[in-house]
Amino acid sequence: MDLTQLLTFAVDNGAEAALIWANTPPVLRKKGKLVFTKMDSLSAEGIRSLVYSALSQRQAEALEAEREIHFTCKVREDCHVLASVYYERGGLCAVFRMAPQAAASPSKMGLPPLVSEAALASQGFVIIAAPAGHGKSTAIASLVELINTEREAVVLTIEKQIIHPHTSELAAIHQREVGRDALSFASAIAGAAEQDPDVLVIDPLEEGDAVRRALAFAGRGRLVIASMEADYVLDALGRLLRSGRRDAKGDEDRESSLSVRRQLAASLTLVAALRLLPRKDGAGRVPATEMLKVDASAAALIRAGDLQGLQNRMKAAGEAGTWTLDSFILGLHKRALVDAEAAKRYLLDASALGA
Repeated sequence: MDLTQLLTFAVDNGAEAALIWANTPPVLRKKGKLVFTKMDSLSAEGIRSLVYSALSQRQAEALEAEREIHFTCKVREDCHVLASVYYERGGLCAVFRMAPQAAASPSKMGLPPLVSEAALASQGFVIIAAPAGHGKSTAIASLVELINTEREAVVLTIEKQIIHPHTSELAAIHQREVGRDALSFASAIAGAAEQDPDVLVIDPLEEGDAVRRALAFAGRGRLVIASMEADYVLDALGRLLRSGRRDAKGDEDRESSLSVRRQLAASLTLVAALRLLPRKDGAGRVPATEMLKVDASAAALIRAGDLQGLQNRMKAAGEAGTWTLDSFILGLHKRALVDAEAAKRYLLDASALGA
């Protein structure tokens, strides 16, 4: 069995991911659950041969030097694969996550209409936050496709790995992969100022320098859409607020911190957090969302760096465009879309389930 056969088998069987490690048959993840296949176990040498068949010489050297590597490959025209290969107990393991060529529309992904509205605006700063494997890159790709079909604009994406290649329709889309097309996120974002896109997409936004440069770009009256690996809206906001420069001792530079707060308050329009929960009927996963639409009151709290005030605001009932993940999950449970066990696993306050 070669890698193409394994990944084709996984796609044909509706798997979200395929996992391989030594002396075990390949394992599929389907609808969030592990399924052990009846294939023959793979030897350590067999896994090495299978993995190295997909690597370039440069990638193979990087794997040996860094003991892990992340890359993309194509199973067939309608499906890309996000691969993560690493060493464990001296041998290779690999996880291959399937990514359909075309991202679903925002509404089919379960994104609220206000996310689409923010993505179609001519300016602003939109953050999509989620833990790994909960759909943030797919959501970003979905918003890019929405712009592509709705707006004449130049879109520049800066991505860790290009999982969803886009074909220009109304928009002119340019995609850069860090490590191949750019040296770093910070340098690519700095270059974007000269490349003059209408929309800058960053997947993911992580380092403080990259955050500051993205804020500067949004401050020019353009639209920035970025993903962040964070569990909740306030986690993402906290990281953004802490992205100011540090001095030689590692302490926060006060002037830089104040500048970040001012820029965030001026540019940030929406922060959305996503989580995928197993459906009660076993038919895959259902999205849960947490939302903060930044109006004048929220902007004032951001300018003050008041995360507690923002938390109180999000918990307050009746705030338009703002809700917590807990309130959304309780709604899913009430509608019998998720069971109590799944709800408790993701609720911050599990006691609310019995209220």
